[in-house]
Amino acid sequence: MGMEKKTHFTVDKSKCIGCGRCIDTCSGMVIEKGKDGFPEMKSFERFGWRGCWRCQHCLAVCPVGAISIFDKKPEDSLPKPPAEMGAYMESLVTNRRSCRRFLDRNVDPDTITSILSAMEAAPTGGNSQGVEYTVIDDKDRVREIWKVAYTKMEADAKKHIYTHSFDDFFYGKMKQSEKTVRKDDLLFCGAPHLFIAHEKCAGKWAEDNKVNCNIATAYFELLCNAHGLGTVIMSYPGEVLSELVPEARAMLDIPNDHYTKLLVGFGYPEIEYARGVQKERKRKIHRYSERG
Repeated sequence: MGMEKKTHFTVDKSKCIGCGRCIDTCSGMVIEKGKDGFPEMKSFERFGWRGCWRCQHCLAVCPVGAISIFDKKPEDSLPKPPAEMGAYMESLVTNRRSCRRFLDRNVDPDTITSILSAMEAAPTGGNSQGVEYTVIDDKDRVREIWKVAYTKMEADAKKHIYTHSFDDFFYGKMKQSEKTVRKDDLLFCGAPHLFIAHEKCAGKWAEDNKVNCNIATAYFELLCNAHGLGTVIMSYPGEVLSELVPEARAMLDIPNDHYTKLLVGFGYPEIEYARGVQKERKRKIHRYSERG
């Protein structure tokens, strides 16, 4: 079987209007107009740069829903959001805050499943789709991991041993925050759940692999916020798991050769925020049209 056959690319000729949009948006350039005037898949060597990118642009762009690929039917896809969603996204971005106090209970499993289903569409460089997501969706399991990591972290701190970005001053400030902001937990902020995007980093694409993880982290946080959950993006715990407590990392089943920098703690917030903030960052925004 040729590689093109594995895509299960099909065209409903009773619907196709011959607009050519599928051809013009095919990133792998493996769709062409056949002798009968309808689009067809060309033979290719392998998925990726030498063939189909698995992006499903052809399915998504067809205005009449005539194209199916990988056994995915257009009628099973979510419709595009309405134009007024722009204002909602602006509100979502400006109102998101780092939550460091959570309720001690698990999030509804259906909510987590819905978020993770949407995460399957998070973008990656070159449409590589190599990012893996580890989700600890049970607060008791998080507590087990926390106990191992926190105990070792505290023991090392007494010997003035820290991760590469910390020292006595920064650790002292974090300990101080446990009295109010972090609710007796400077490591995971008391979050009942954890999300970690990780990917094997090797060769010339290693930096892209890291960026993929960070993109996934941002998408996950916004999706959680859209569902009314509190989130906190954490870099220090990632350092602790990688540099100080590899046994806790092992409890997450994350391979040692996978990049893990940011963790997301999430759950139901204990403290709700009433409004967005008003940050002034215009000096850091450089628009070509405003250059003098």
